Formats: sequence, C-alpha cells, structure tokens
Amino acid sequence: MTRLDQRALLRERARVVAWGVAIASAVAGAGAYLAQNHTGAVIAQVVIAEFGTGRLGVTWSDALAPIPTGAMIARRVARGASLGAAAAVVLLGVAVITRVAELHAGTIGIAPIIVGLLMSAGIGARDELLLRGLVLRAIGPKAFTAERLIACALAGAAWRFGTGTSVAWTSLVFAALTSVALATLWLRDRGAWLPVAANATFMFVTGPLAHGALLDVRTGGDLDASYAAVACAAVFAGSGIASTMRS
Repeated sequence: MTRLDQRALLRERARVVAWGVAIASAVAGAGAYLAQNHTGAVIAQVVIAEFGTGRLGVTWSDALAPIPTGAMIARRVARGASLGAAAAVVLLGVAVITRVAELHAGTIGIAPIIVGLLMSAGIGARDELLLRGLVLRAIGPKAFTAERLIACALAGAAWRFGTGTSVAWTSLVFAALTSVALATLWLRDRGAWLPVAANATFMFVTGPLAHGALLDVRTGGDLDASYAAVACAAVFAGSGIASTMRS
C-alpha cells in the first residue's frame, strides 16, 4: 500500500470516528431531552442512529452479497430471535436456580406485550447500530477479530456507564461481555438483522415478559449486576467467539 493510500485510509477512519462521536452524542442527547417520554426518546434515538450510521456505511445486510429476499431476511430475524430467546431463558433460569431471583405468576396482558415488543425492537436496533455496527465500521475491516471484539466490549461498557442506572462493576462487565457476544453475530452475519433480532428478543424476554406481562421474576436488585448474569454473559461471549472462529 502506498503512502497516499495509507493517508486516505487514515482520513476515512478519522471521518467515521468523528461523525460516530457526533451521532452517539446526538442519540444520548435525545434520550436526555426526552427523558420524561420514554417512547418518544426511543423513536428519536432510533431515527438518529439509523440515519447517521447508514450514512457512514453501516448496513443491515452484507453490502458485498446479493440483495437478500424477504424470505432470507425473515430467516435471519428468526434465527436471531431464537438465539436471543435462548440466552434470555438461560439467564432467567440460572437466576432462579441460584436464588438471585424468585419466580411468580404474572398477569397476561396483550397491550403490555405489544408495547414491550415494539420498545425492545427499537432499543435493540439503536444499540446494535450504534454500539456494534458503528464501532466495527470505525475500527475497519482489516483489524484483527480480537481488536474488534475489545472495541465493542469497551463501547458497551462505556454506554452502560454513561446511560445506565447501575454502574456496579458487575453491571459494566455484563454489558461488555454481552456486547462481545452480539459483536460476534455482526462478524458472522455481516449485517444488522441477526444481532438486532437477538438483542431485541433478549430484552423483550428478560424485560416485559419476565416482569408481569407473562411471568413475574423478582430480584433484589438489577439482574445484570448479579454474578449469575456475569457468568451467563461470559458463556454467551465464549460461545460466540468459538462459533466465529470456526466459521
């Protein structure tokens, strides 16, 4: 590679990083400004994240592959949803078995389920485009896999520290490990559909479904700050890394 090519590559990376910081700031700002309107905040954040990351080349499908059909996208969404649901069930099961949480009967309600599903989908899309898609785009395709995963882990922990209600070290570790697990889905699928579906489904099951809409899983504090959650996240991340290395 010539010196001119290297300079062009550095300029492009600097441009992506600079705009990425601006997009992340805008997303965080929208969340803070609309803090009293959670639904409006999520909608605004998704719009900003989708528009901004799309302009920087973050795609929902592999840009180098043929345009996927609706059936292909549906299969990827279903696969991601199954992975997210499985991970959520494992986490909740371990939490109940280790007595981190108690399981009670919930009240089935259609409206909370629909609203919870829509909010989980929006938050999942926002987080994946911003914390994984944009980070992987900024670090570049020539970076080593370990570098990409570490960058995503740091981004996930930093976002949790800056926007989460819990800043316990276990919560930050959980965020970093789950970010690694989701980043491996990006590396395998080369697009957003699979990780967004996995993230959204995981949040939907551990959130609305497990907190009254279907079941009532009660914890003494934040579930993601427990040692059980960290252990599960470590298994998820390790499985994702192993699967990525085999592919």
